[in-house]
Amino acid sequence: MMSMILELVGGRKTLYGVLVGFIVGLLVGWWVLGMWLLPVEWKDAAPVDLHSDYQKIFVSAVADSYSLHGNADLARTVLSERWEKKDLAKIIGKLKAEAADDAQAQRLDALAQALDLSPVESAEPAAKPPAEKESLVSKLLPLCGVLAVVFIVVALAWSIMRLVRGRGEKGEAVPARETISPEMAEIMPTGTVLGHFITSYALGNDHYDDSFSVETDAGEFLGECGAGIGETIGVGTPDKVTAFEVWLFDKNDIRTETKVLMSTHAFNDESLRSKLAPKGEPVLAKVGQVVTLETASLQVTARVTEMEYGNEGMPEESFFTRVSIELVASMIKSDDVSQDPFAL
Repeated sequence: MMSMILELVGGRKTLYGVLVGFIVGLLVGWWVLGMWLLPVEWKDAAPVDLHSDYQKIFVSAVADSYSLHGNADLARTVLSERWEKKDLAKIIGKLKAEAADDAQAQRLDALAQALDLSPVESAEPAAKPPAEKESLVSKLLPLCGVLAVVFIVVALAWSIMRLVRGRGEKGEAVPARETISPEMAEIMPTGTVLGHFITSYALGNDHYDDSFSVETDAGEFLGECGAGIGETIGVGTPDKVTAFEVWLFDKNDIRTETKVLMSTHAFNDESLRSKLAPKGEPVLAKVGQVVTLETASLQVTARVTEMEYGNEGMPEESFFTRVSIELVASMIKSDDVSQDPFAL
């Protein structure tokens, strides 16, 4: 599924850009358009849509009008739009409980009879909180909700931008033909090299996950390759990486080819090897180690160019403090002969 998404958007970095653009567009649409240029306005609301306090004011006014003019048809017409009789009866009951005098209560009883409403007993008026406190709470709750949503959206955008920026700082893509040595260029089939990349990890980079787009000279997206953390050991921070995944995604292939570069400790630990086996073929990491990944139409040759182990309270040669990997991506052709692009 992820491979299909990457193919559609043109790579992981593009996907992150789409997400950031969506969040920025959401904020612009919400704040600029929705709350400034084109705010939502309500008009022509029916009495039944009003706040309960305004509903009582409206019904009380109708009762006064009916007492003065005696027009029952007009009262029924005014109060018939989407208003249930039981709701009107409750409102009239509340108004009777709050009536200032018997005359007002009688006007409400007369309106109830004109509307054929079941009599509702007047209840003792409940103690109402101070109006200022109710108004303050009603104003603060929506504001708190808006601030919470804004905080979540901003935090998400910041996290994604930090991830994208971090990936860009750690990974380095270099032109294929400008940095490869003449000896290496001589043994490479002409026109098959699509990209030459260098990725580096250092202890403390707990989110290490570099990826590089594999494209033709014309800019056609063919796939991606990269490296990331495969497994950690121990507890505490920073994470102690004991294995890396080197992978190749081909848009013309349904699978992603992966190999696992392991520390000496992980490679010799049967339980760790069994745990990592589903991810890909295990390979012992060492300087100069070369692994090859092939899919339907692409090939990536990866070489470990630099590597150091840490030894702080962990088994010997169990986690890395620094690793650099060089990757060369090529197009597979029927007449190509498998060669090591790093051989001199």
